[in-house]
Amino acid sequence: MRMRLIAPLLLALAAVAGFIVYGALPGAGDTGSARSGVAGGGQSSPSASAPDDASGQPDGAAATNGAQPAFQVTKLQPGEQPPQFVVVSFDGACKDELFQHYMQLADRTGSHFTFFLSGLCLLPETDRFAYKPPRKPAGTSAIGFAEPSFVPQRIVNFSEAYNKGHEIGTHFLGHFCDAKGVGSWNSADWRSEMTQFNDFLDNWAKYNKVSNPTTTLPFNSSVIQGDRTPCLDGKRAAMYPVFKEFGFTYDASNPGALQWPKKLDPYGLWEFPLQRIKIAGYNKSNLSMDYNLLFVQNKGNVKADQATCDRIRKSAYTSFMDALDAVHSGNRAPFFVGNHFNTWVCGAYKDALTSFVEDAHTKYPDVQFITNADLVKWLEAQDPAVLKSLRAKGVQAY
Repeated sequence: MRMRLIAPLLLALAAVAGFIVYGALPGAGDTGSARSGVAGGGQSSPSASAPDDASGQPDGAAATNGAQPAFQVTKLQPGEQPPQFVVVSFDGACKDELFQHYMQLADRTGSHFTFFLSGLCLLPETDRFAYKPPRKPAGTSAIGFAEPSFVPQRIVNFSEAYNKGHEIGTHFLGHFCDAKGVGSWNSADWRSEMTQFNDFLDNWAKYNKVSNPTTTLPFNSSVIQGDRTPCLDGKRAAMYPVFKEFGFTYDASNPGALQWPKKLDPYGLWEFPLQRIKIAGYNKSNLSMDYNLLFVQNKGNVKADQATCDRIRKSAYTSFMDALDAVHSGNRAPFFVGNHFNTWVCGAYKDALTSFVEDAHTKYPDVQFITNADLVKWLEAQDPAVLKSLRAKGVQAY
């Protein structure tokens, strides 16, 4: 099931991320520490931008990726109970206030998150024509461009997150979900979008005319191992080969169920889906992402009265906890939760997710909130026969 975001929601997404939006949108820690669960940055790939100066260093990003805290992988023995993993990922991941909120949540609980960056939040409005989106006029975007004064703090935030072991992934650039959007793109279109994303990330200082940045990213675009596509859209046969070219190890754009992940044949990418879960109090189910819940709980409207907001917050929290209860006592499959970095419906999803992360750690001391990239490391370290036996447990019913 692929939900297309309606125009008012796109406007809300852009506003909460701190983008400048035009009226004609679519048209017009301690690096030496170890943590539970093998250290790693991303793979080298054709995605990295050409160096911007003679020293070989991009403009505002490290030429060589810094070390992150190690993720310790334990290899399971046949029949041994696997860890209970939860993966929380954020689409957009730009607004400072929300970034700080979730970083503080991670610090309090020992969690690690995946931040799927919308790359245009690093490209200033004044240089918007540098972006040449596939099948669209240059300088257009469905979610606008960056307010320049916000960019330096975003670099600080991404640097802090990376140094503490969180993952930076990609949500690409223009977020086009219309008839000429990502659903229509061929491989060349995806290659163009990804190359531009990496350029805007690696050379953020150049595009923002920052000659001596006080903070240089401790990584470059080669750390990016995975993605979530806009609106979960895109022709898989066109995009997956390009993802492999760029060094990706997984995709997080598909719908799925509460079961152990598999690789997408013949591409060799791990499939980390948004899983269909029960929406508490509504007698319906949908994917484990805030917008999909909102579609059930409030018909996709991002505003509501306080009573409705309170009901949505309680429902979202209970929905997440019920799904975790089911897998924790059942097949122990990783539970994937998606979030749009928003304050929709009185901040209901922010509050629900925060309480879920805190309470899950209290209720289940063995639960590990990890990144998609670290889940790849864990899966790749296991014997194929062990993974096959986990997959054979099937879909967790509850």
